[in-house]
Amino acid sequence: MTSASVGSPALGQEMDDIRGVKNLIEIPVPPNYGLWAGIALGALLLAALIWKLLSRKRPAPARSSAERALAELKDSENLIESESPEPLANAVTATVRRYIEERFGIAAPRRTTEEFFQDVSTHGYPGITPFAEDLSRFLRFCDELKFGRGSVDRERRVKLIESARRFVESTSRSETDVAQPKSIDPVAA
Repeated sequence: MTSASVGSPALGQEMDDIRGVKNLIEIPVPPNYGLWAGIALGALLLAALIWKLLSRKRPAPARSSAERALAELKDSENLIESESPEPLANAVTATVRRYIEERFGIAAPRRTTEEFFQDVSTHGYPGITPFAEDLSRFLRFCDELKFGRGSVDRERRVKLIESARRFVESTSRSETDVAQPKSIDPVAA
């Protein structure tokens, strides 16, 4: 006889109550809102950075010393009609001296005309030497105008700017192109 039939009705009842193992229930993981917010914020910052870099004003390409000098000489043309030749002579001389300093590395703006030419004759700068005589007359003529020892008409003032322009244009080319310097003497013009 079996033990289930012998005696215990409760045991049979228990057997009916036992059920099998149920499958696991997967609990959904809540979305990580912080991660998605961080990704969105990062993408937004990256887009803003790219926009700023692309829309930013690019600096103008650096102009050469010759281009700056020619622009300054063009601006000096406004002084041709001034009553005194001194402002024009100051502007043109300052432009030429700055150009010489930038182009040839000679401290022309901080020296007198005599000191400048003594330095040129002592050191023999190859880019300046072909122009030394005309440049000397040019700067001495400008010195006379600056210190009130000279007077010039409108035509001579225009020639003063033209001679400075010729000097800048002649010396701005490579040394092989400067075989025959153009005269820059405003007195001879």
